[in-house]
Amino acid sequence: MLLSLKNAGKALGIPYSAVYELTNRGDIEHTRIGSRKYISRESLMAFIKENTHRGYSG
Repeated sequence: MLLSLKNAGKALGIPYSAVYELTNRGDIEHTRIGSRKYISRESLMAFIKENTHRGYSG
């Protein structure tokens, strides 16, 4: 149900540091358990959907 930031980065094809920054900016919702952050699969899918564009966006 929850992905570590490292695994979320692998799923998105981006580095851990980029996922960390996205969570800090609030671009991806996350859950904190103790001192660690986790991303739900639903939040990851919502991020992908919100950032998927069609056509030319110059």
